[in-house]
Amino acid sequence: MVAHGRAGGAAPGANGTRASLDAAVLEALAPITRLVSGDLQRVNRELLDDLAPEQPDLVPLIDLAASYRGKQLRPALVFLCGRALGALRDDHVEVAKIVELLHTATLVHDDVLDGATMRRRQQTVNAVYGTEVPVLLGDFIYARAFHMSVQLRDPECSRVLAEVSRKLCQGEITQILHRFDFDWDEPRYYSVIREKTGLLYAAACRLGVHYAGGDAEQGAAAWRFGEELGIAFQIVDDILDLEGDESVVGKSLGTDLGKGKLTLPLLWILRQEGCRERLEALMRSNASEDLKLEALRREFPLGDAIRYSQAAARARVESALDALAGLPEGEPREAMRALGQYVLDRKL
Repeated sequence: MVAHGRAGGAAPGANGTRASLDAAVLEALAPITRLVSGDLQRVNRELLDDLAPEQPDLVPLIDLAASYRGKQLRPALVFLCGRALGALRDDHVEVAKIVELLHTATLVHDDVLDGATMRRRQQTVNAVYGTEVPVLLGDFIYARAFHMSVQLRDPECSRVLAEVSRKLCQGEITQILHRFDFDWDEPRYYSVIREKTGLLYAAACRLGVHYAGGDAEQGAAAWRFGEELGIAFQIVDDILDLEGDESVVGKSLGTDLGKGKLTLPLLWILRQEGCRERLEALMRSNASEDLKLEALRREFPLGDAIRYSQAAARARVESALDALAGLPEGEPREAMRALGQYVLDRKL
């Protein structure tokens, strides 16, 4: 969704570093998404028109939010699942666009909730415009997505994504209500990231199968693959928030620590002898997120926590790959298998 010749020009903070890193992402994904590259290009072209606002004042905002587009894993999964069933239709393009819009809206809202100032190596919408505008912008994008979904003759997309969006919001609210809750545990952590992240991946896969005419068993296999892959993706995201390089990851780091989110690596540290009180004191302190992150890396067994979390992500990917047995053999299924390894290996 990169703007071409539209008002507003380049998004704030766009530079050569961002472009080169974006190219590196696309290059790493190219062997995986090769089968659906043309489909993804069509999504990008059409979304420019789909998001065009009636009010010209909104164009720079839309362009900035649209520049959040990166890996496009969710729309790619819509297409790969459709191709796995051997029947890609125009409805798949609409579903892929809708899924991508919902994801973009969540990113706009997430940055407000986290107070993040950087995404895709540029300023976030809230960093440029404050908190009020991005809240409404996210709602604008959500509304556009659901307006598109009700235009489809088959209502399955609307039904599934309405429920997924409800649960996504539920997961976000639950996480916010339990910030700085040092009695938080892994079962509740997994429940939240399933709702926040896993279900949109799952929906993308199931809808790809559904609109290709797949049966209930194939839909269930696709759902399980997407859900497990999405959970693994979020675990890796939580790891990168603590050990990543901001210039590579391309977004604000340490936000989980600063906002009191007890993610999997932090939950592991919390259980270690002599760490609970010190970690609680660090997270509740008035230090900046950067200083908290430096202290965490220096004073706590973060490396062991990362390895524990990586193993958990790997187990989820293995579960996802097991689910692929329920889909027909072929290049699309092998691309989905490769996507599992990409999720584990990614650094941004």
